[in-house]
Amino acid sequence: MNYPQSLDRKALLLSALFIVLIVMITGGMAIYVMSDQVISDALAMTAAAFSIDELYREEVDWQKLIVSGRRAMFERLDRYSAYVEKEEFQNLDEELEGSYTGIGVSIVFHEEGLMIMSVREDGPASEVGLLSGDIIVAVDSVSLRDLEIEQSIRLLRGQEGTTVRLEIWRTPTEELFEVEVTRRRIPFMHIPFAGFTPDNIIYIRLLDFDAGATDDLRAAIDSLVGKDSVTPRGLILDLRGNPGGLFREGYRTADLFLTDGVFLVGTDGRSRWKDRQHYATGDDIISGLPIACIVNRGTASSAEIVSGALQAAGRAYLVGDTTFGKGLVQGFVRFPGGDGLRLTISRYYFEGPVYLNDFDSTLNDTGHGLVPDYYYDVNRMNPARRELENSLLLREFANKYQDEIILAADSDTTLSVITTRFVSYARENGFAFTSGRTVAAEEMKALALSENCRPTTAELLQKIIELSHDEDSDVLNREKQYIRDRLLQIAYERKFGIYQSYRQVLLHSRPEIQYASKILLENSR
Repeated sequence: MNYPQSLDRKALLLSALFIVLIVMITGGMAIYVMSDQVISDALAMTAAAFSIDELYREEVDWQKLIVSGRRAMFERLDRYSAYVEKEEFQNLDEELEGSYTGIGVSIVFHEEGLMIMSVREDGPASEVGLLSGDIIVAVDSVSLRDLEIEQSIRLLRGQEGTTVRLEIWRTPTEELFEVEVTRRRIPFMHIPFAGFTPDNIIYIRLLDFDAGATDDLRAAIDSLVGKDSVTPRGLILDLRGNPGGLFREGYRTADLFLTDGVFLVGTDGRSRWKDRQHYATGDDIISGLPIACIVNRGTASSAEIVSGALQAAGRAYLVGDTTFGKGLVQGFVRFPGGDGLRLTISRYYFEGPVYLNDFDSTLNDTGHGLVPDYYYDVNRMNPARRELENSLLLREFANKYQDEIILAADSDTTLSVITTRFVSYARENGFAFTSGRTVAAEEMKALALSENCRPTTAELLQKIIELSHDEDSDVLNREKQYIRDRLLQIAYERKFGIYQSYRQVLLHSRPEIQYASKILLENSR
């Protein structure tokens, strides 16, 4: 079929116009690409890589070159931005989903394998009778003795519904046995305890702000508020050591305790399109009961959003120490191959605006933190206690003598005898603490001798070293109260579970909890 001549001419003109547009667009893109410094530099790096591959005389380990390039690139950014390998994204996915596939235990390294620190009461490991203090020495006949802890954990993890055979060494009875455990999906434990203090104040320990934390907190409060038997007099949110988690979980948690329209938190990013402001959207679920947030240097990120938003709104007292000071928000970019990036995309701020980080967040990736309304030293881990915990001797002793420790709970005299027994036990098992003071004195003496110091100076330094050693050797006696409380806590947790260890021991032995209770009671009158 023939078309009219006018249509042919029109089609020809349109085609010509289309070709001109393509040339203009592609030419313009080329000009843009070459004028954009970032893209131009990236092309130069690519050209350099091709040249190395084609011309360099020696063989090149490209994997090492690529890793070095990645590290160099992120060294100029803040500490929270990084290249994320595919395997690391699996952990990030778990945080976003609020659960993981495993057997329901928390573990630490042990010379024989992995020591179980705690057992989820509703998890697969609990169902087959595993206890805290048990040592996993083999997984599916693979010995864990010479494996890194990350390798051992990978053996425990697996597909949901699959089984894993564990060889267990139970130290109190010197029993070696095998169990078969079926892996399943296990929600993160955000709240190990929610209950009442002796003063009828709700106490909730919140460990993180990964997916589901807000919903778990709401459910915990709903289970405690409105009970006819107890009238709550306030709420303590224990956020010590809480590293944060998801940004949305932070402002959603603060929203639980504020009324509609109150400013929660805002963010500003590179462009105004990234800026957001979040406001409370409902009613206060505890109807104005006074709140105390226990915080310390380990309270960071989303945990600071909660405590900062409540403090700024005059809704909560902060009790403890200045918080970490992480006022930055990270986003994620995932590449087709599975790798990706974690990048700081914005800073958050409270009413004012008040920022935790300075404007140049690249150089100041740790801010000044939130200052508590009531200062209280909640740092329980001095160097001696940390070394004692790392030795695992407290846990080994409490596991072995758990029934004796629990029976002695109501007798200060008997508990004192057991604590003294532990001091002897620790020394018999080689525990010896050396303080930084002693190390410094020994280094000073070595330096003085190398400089040919006077004999009297060397004698004086030796006397200082001996006095310091004497104090170090007596550290267990000075820490008897801490030892007593920890033995009780571990014994109760092993026999009755985490909840009972809080209810029977921690609520009564932790002075910071009692101090927060006192503040709430005084301010509610």
